[in-house]
Amino acid sequence: MKRATILFLGPCRKFDPATSKPFPAFSPQSRSGKFLRNAIDATAASSDVIIRFDNVIPRALFDKEGRERYPSCGELVEELEGHALWKLSRSDVVIGLSAIVGEALQRVQSTRLEAGDRAGPTLMRLEHPSFMMRRPVHERTDYVRRLRECIHSAVGVAISPNAVAMASA
Repeated sequence: MKRATILFLGPCRKFDPATSKPFPAFSPQSRSGKFLRNAIDATAASSDVIIRFDNVIPRALFDKEGRERYPSCGELVEELEGHALWKLSRSDVVIGLSAIVGEALQRVQSTRLEAGDRAGPTLMRLEHPSFMMRRPVHERTDYVRRLRECIHSAVGVAISPNAVAMASA
């Protein structure tokens, strides 16, 4: 059986004030990285799933005053057009972590579909872990439940093409 790849995709890298360098994508040393990884562990993710982490923009962004900022949807779309995620298969899943990443993913996928490109992963959307960390416990619990559903759906997507091939043989 093919192992599904689940790529958790954030908007951009965040700056680590302790080291003066950007954190790696959802680093276990960052607060949101710890939260996301603990949430994934709580789902008892199957060994049939390969978990990866990345950001649309591989660097931290700063405004004119030197403060860290979030990217605009247009900046995300521009970066996504050439992102390696489009080389993933339909049986793989990309989970956009935030509304703006989800919107940018949908825009780029729509453009690719209009151009006749039917390849690429299945797209899903969840809130960013840094947002969920500030929510009440019942909402964080719901987040883990929805994350579990996304992971189980990814496993189902990975198994589905194989089942169809076996049934037609």
